[in-house]
Order: sequence, then C-alpha cells, then structure tokens
Amino acid sequence: MFPSRRTFLSMATAAAATPVLRARAYQQTTIRICYAPASLRGLYEALARRFMEARPDIKVVLDSPAVDYDGLVQQTLRQNITKQLPDISHQGLNQIRPLADRGIAVPLDRFIAGDPVWNTIGVPQAMTSFASYGGKTCALPFAISVPVLFYNMDLVKKAGGDPDNLPDDWDGVIALGRKIGALGEGTGGLYVEYTNNGWSFQTLVGAFGGRMMSEDETRITFDGPAGLQALQLLQRLGKEGQPGFERDQARQAFRAGKLGILFGASSALNGYQQSAAGNFRLKVGSLPVSSTADRLPAAGNGIVMLTDDPDRQKACWDYIKFAVGTAGQTIMVEATGYVPVNLAAISDPAGLGRFFDAHPEHRIASQRIAMMTGWFSFPGENNSRIIKAIEDHCYLVVSQKQHPAAALSSLGKDVDALLPH
Repeated sequence: MFPSRRTFLSMATAAAATPVLRARAYQQTTIRICYAPASLRGLYEALARRFMEARPDIKVVLDSPAVDYDGLVQQTLRQNITKQLPDISHQGLNQIRPLADRGIAVPLDRFIAGDPVWNTIGVPQAMTSFASYGGKTCALPFAISVPVLFYNMDLVKKAGGDPDNLPDDWDGVIALGRKIGALGEGTGGLYVEYTNNGWSFQTLVGAFGGRMMSEDETRITFDGPAGLQALQLLQRLGKEGQPGFERDQARQAFRAGKLGILFGASSALNGYQQSAAGNFRLKVGSLPVSSTADRLPAAGNGIVMLTDDPDRQKACWDYIKFAVGTAGQTIMVEATGYVPVNLAAISDPAGLGRFFDAHPEHRIASQRIAMMTGWFSFPGENNSRIIKAIEDHCYLVVSQKQHPAAALSSLGKDVDALLPH
C-alpha cells in the first residue's frame, strides 16, 4: 500500500531534517599548525590530509610557512605577544629552547605519562631527549636530518675517482674535490655549507670530538681544539678552491650537475634525487668523523604544542602521536631525506624497511642514528644572535679574511658576551 500524500510529506520532511540534526551533533575540533620552510609544503599537506582521513573529527589548518627555522621562531615569539599563536608548531630543534624558557611551549610529559599506548609507538627516550629542557619534554622530535656528503657520481668518475670506493676522511674528500674542480667548464669540486643556522659549525665541532658548551652550561667549550680544527678545515676549503657561492647558489649548482660534492643535511635528498634523475647519478656518503664516539647534532624539527585550550590540546596530542607514529614517519621519510625518529617504523618490513631496501641512499643517513645528539641551543635570550655570530666568523675564515685561531678567539668572546652570567 502506498502512503497517503500527508504521510509522504511527513516522511520527506523527517528525512530532509535528519542530515541537519546529524551535522549539528557532529563536533569537529580545528587546530592550526605552522612550519618551515616552504619547500616542505607537500610533506605537511600530505601529513595533514592523512591525519584528517584517520581522524575526521579533527580539522587541520596549515599556516603559510616561514622562510626558515629562525624566521619561524621569531614569528612565534611575535604571535605570542599579539595572542595569535597557532596550536602546534614544527620548530627547528635548536629553536625550541627559547619557547621553553619563556613558558610558551606546553610540556608534554603529562600527555606521555597519561597515554596508555605511548610506550608501543616506537619513539625511544633517546629521541625525546633532543627536545627536553629543565627536566621537561618541551616537544617531540618529528624529523631528524643527518650530515652527509652528496656526490655527483658522473663527475667523480670523469675526474678519475672510484665510484665504489669513496673517501672516508677529509684529506680524501678534498683531494677528490680538487680533481673534479680541475675538470673546468664551470664545474665546481667541493662545497661545504657553513651557513645553516649554525648547524654546520656545530656538526664539524662534533665531528672533531668537541661540544659547544660544558655539560652544566657554565662555559663555552667550542673554543678548544675541536673548534680550531673545524675552522682550520673551513680555511683549507677556501684555499683549495671552494666555490665562492652563497649556500643556495651551491645547492642550485649541485642540482644542475655543476658541483661534484656537497656537504649538507640529509633532508635535501629527495630534492636532489629529483634533479639528478636522468641527468647524473647521485650517491650519498657519510661525513668523516674522528671517532665513532663523536656526537653529531640532529638537525630537523620537533613538534611543539602551543595552545592552552584543553579540547585543542587533546586534538594536538593526537596529531603529534600520528606524526611521530609509524604512519606519519613513513609519510615523512618517503617525502624527504629526513631520518625517522620512530625505531619501530624503521624496522617495519612492510613500511620503511621495504622503502629503505628499494632506496638504499636513504638508509645511509639512518645508519648514523646512534651518533646523533640534540642540536644545541644556547641558554638565554640571544640564541639567534649567537647563531649569526658563528656564521659571520665562519664566512671570514672561508673567505681567508681571518685566521682560524684569531676567528675562534673573537667568536668565543662574542658568544660569551651574549650568554647569561
């Protein structure tokens, strides 16, 4: 029997109203996330998209990216003054401390302690310590970048180098760079990045067995033998003909196949592979170190929670767990050359284990995980000014405008004057 006209209209009205009632009952929490640099836009868009697919009750809005990590932390400090902070920020690992010291970063310890599944996620304590200050976990590392050497194997072979036996010390690397540079035709040999948010100098100090400050942070220690060796290496590079490029010019020359060897961060691997495809063969080599006991600073970023709203904090914690979990880490590694912070993801034969087997150049950086330590951030409010002072002195040494010993003495005094006493 067909329903009467009145019954039919009543049924239609009820059916039309149902979606409205469901929409009103459906609660969605929105969280804002900021990051840097813009070149990683694709990564964060993919991460947000996959997270929202898993958690449709949480909407992720990405802010426009900052130029770099230093610009991001300065932007965040301004946003704190104007009460316009995002809910989460992917901050450079050496820029989290200023947010922690000012009480802007929300400690994550109570979220970790209160989450029954945290211990099964796969992020070891050694990793969380990279973003811990004053006994508090102020962020969780998301992506770690390891120092590596990128080789244009076509130029290596053309210069008479052995593609299957790359040098493992600086003498050999510099000698190979010299041979590549002698090929002419606008080809550069070796370029060691020395302006990279202070990370390059800190890496070289670590590779020579040193550290930036004493463990209790009462005095600088980079002004000792390791710091001198780091600057002497930069001076030698300048004498041996390191191209007079700015950092970005060197990266562009490598992408164009006009630079043989480039020292930089593993996070750039995917981009260089895309440029090399069909143009030249790319290979990744390990950074020379003085000992396997040396400690190298982990570049990259950590996830900082900034909101004090309880509901958004819960949503932020779920995003953080996703980002450092196996799914988020797989997305991150496949999109970049960063090293994962999740050991379970690395050993997953169906995930990153399979990816590394198919992409052996990505595995090179992950082999240095045991040597990584936190990217040191100086105490006090002058971390950014100290980074600028370090890079200025490195430039003076590479350009042969200052002797390493004099530069180290001057740098030590400049940094000491910027530290709290």
